[in-house]
Amino acid sequence: MLYSQLLNYGSFIPLNSRINGTKFIDWTEENFEYVQYNPRKKIDRQGLSITSLDGGVSGVPDLDSLTEYNKEHDMEIEERDFTIPTPVYYDSPDLRKFLLPYQPWMFRTHVLKLNPGGYFPKHRDYYKNNFHHVRLIAALKNPCTFVMEGKALNFEPNVLYFLDTAKEHELFNSTSKPSYWLVVNYELNQESFDVLFEQFRVK
Repeated sequence: MLYSQLLNYGSFIPLNSRINGTKFIDWTEENFEYVQYNPRKKIDRQGLSITSLDGGVSGVPDLDSLTEYNKEHDMEIEERDFTIPTPVYYDSPDLRKFLLPYQPWMFRTHVLKLNPGGYFPKHRDYYKNNFHHVRLIAALKNPCTFVMEGKALNFEPNVLYFLDTAKEHELFNSTSKPSYWLVVNYELNQESFDVLFEQFRVK
């Protein structure tokens, strides 16, 4: 299985992709409105869609719990259905350059904004045998605490990482400023695996 092969190289791997996160985030705040992430949960966290179902930035259902949304609306939407780039992607040359190697295999991708006190409780992102995509994550501005299996991870700001989020992890912002993160869901097949491997900073 490709996912298992990838883990032979590690579960927290920096990639050769870098962006000026502060510049990009300041631009998004000036030009877009962040919306509530998973509106069923009263947690101070928001998001901004980079890809979506319809190319818009409403966050519906891009930033919702797909399990709960599907149950409520009798639908079967999957991560891989969110492939249409939004204006956040199209209007930012810096973001397009940053994501260029991964773009053909990108789906549900967004910026997360954790306001002070915002958090994601302990969880895993995969279940059973659903290992057909991976998570790529970057700390863009004011990184906060990201813990995986009880260990705090040291994200270099502005750098994209492969992260094994099948492992238990949590994220919380105990600082006085909003913390911004980029989350890319990346399809895993032989071609995309080869591209990702070529982006490993250390081989």
